[in-house]
Amino acid sequence: MDSRERIETAIGLGKPDRVPVVPIIDFFSARYGGISQHDMLFDVRKADQALEKTLRDLGPIDGLHLSYAGLGRIMQLIFPTPPVMPGVGDEPPDGQFQFVEKTVMEPEEYLEIERRGPLRWILDKMKLSNPDLGSPLDLARALGRATADMAKVKRSARNWRARGVESLVAFNIVFTPLEYISLFMRSFHEFILDLFRRPEEVKAASRALMPTMKMQGSLMVRMSGIRRVFMGGTRTSASFLSPRQFEEFALPEWKEMCEFWVSRGVTPVLHFDSDWTAFFPYLRELPRGKCVLNLDGTSDIFAAKEQLGDHMCIMGDVPASLLKLGEPEEVDEYCRRLITEIGSDGGFILSSGCTIPVDAKPENVKAMLASVHRHRP
Repeated sequence: MDSRERIETAIGLGKPDRVPVVPIIDFFSARYGGISQHDMLFDVRKADQALEKTLRDLGPIDGLHLSYAGLGRIMQLIFPTPPVMPGVGDEPPDGQFQFVEKTVMEPEEYLEIERRGPLRWILDKMKLSNPDLGSPLDLARALGRATADMAKVKRSARNWRARGVESLVAFNIVFTPLEYISLFMRSFHEFILDLFRRPEEVKAASRALMPTMKMQGSLMVRMSGIRRVFMGGTRTSASFLSPRQFEEFALPEWKEMCEFWVSRGVTPVLHFDSDWTAFFPYLRELPRGKCVLNLDGTSDIFAAKEQLGDHMCIMGDVPASLLKLGEPEEVDEYCRRLITEIGSDGGFILSSGCTIPVDAKPENVKAMLASVHRHRP
């Protein structure tokens, strides 16, 4: 099997010739490869060179999970509140990329989304936080730069595929409306209060935003040519919502979004940060054998195997703390457990628990990448 076949077999709940390994590695590979985080985010050619050195020294991978390489300008454009970017403004070139969470939407605006139209409403919010988008010409120029960068990232993904490294999701980043509102519009504290104070208005805003979330994701799928999407989930997890709230507000969105992608031949990669363990039973309502449950090390991945192993591919979840603070023998032992227990009958992809830390021990990363060749389900 080649890497692509290995990954697709696991996604379809089959058992490949060995467990595929698909980490989130670009922050680490930039540091290891001798370039700054700014270079990784804004120069995909340098990012590729750094990754090439990393893989040459530490071992091969089957695929790249979500990669920020070359997406700096795109990330600045698509979020209503621009993230902190290393090397931009007063930030040091080798600082860390970071989302900025602040309230840019008042509670009275929930009903404005449908009345004014979600696209216009989002664009107005983006202009407030990004003065460089003040005029239609400014927006056109920004879109042109972002499109050019997407083309470079697409060429990079194509080149890596030719070398046996599959790009899992490229820049296909999608959010459910509730996740989008909480992370980028209302902020966590205000959003949670809204669920109690304005539940029907929150639902109305989510319904209005849903077509735009689908449209944005569909555009990215067309541009990348990759039929998988990264769906980030944290604010609708069991760390933040009660089961009743999840059933009422979040589950209908996750079902609608996943069914939408699956009906179009696109695989949702559910990148679930925070603790989702209590909500695992609900995930059986998602299409069987068509989604990937990607856990970050907070949820109980072994419970996921017990409850969902016959329903969806499980991906994860070597913890960041282990990669940074552990020893190679500890990393290898944890990976052995994942491979032999979670991957015992297929449907498993080994990955880092979210992002490999920028300062992880290289010998630990090497142990993780080598584990799929050392151990068999």
